[in-house]
Amino acid sequence: MLLLLITTRAGELSRFALGLGSAGEEVLVAESAAAALDLAASRHPALVIADETMQGSSPLAFVGALLKVDAMINTAVLSPLSETDFHEESEGLGVLTQVPMHPTEEDGKALVAKLRLLFP
Repeated sequence: MLLLLITTRAGELSRFALGLGSAGEEVLVAESAAAALDLAASRHPALVIADETMQGSSPLAFVGALLKVDAMINTAVLSPLSETDFHEESEGLGVLTQVPMHPTEEDGKALVAKLRLLFP
């Protein structure tokens, strides 16, 4: 399964990325919305995880743009918003889940487990 993480904090999120790839998933990293959209169009990842630090877009605006490229790609967003505020801001975008701003390796594993429930 291919996963795409969009962030400028690759070093800081290395443990999270390790958790994402712990069951053999391939994890790609892009820093910008433009690069991520190109990768999504050509590689069709199962999941795109958008960080607040991505270049060229906010994560939720990116998710809206991604829907136009491939509406079947699942998304998750690293966000500092409360659960209630995040739900309201992301309503209608089909975001799989919110991820904490400082996710751990366990958060990465849990996210992949959630995705595997959808696609066993």
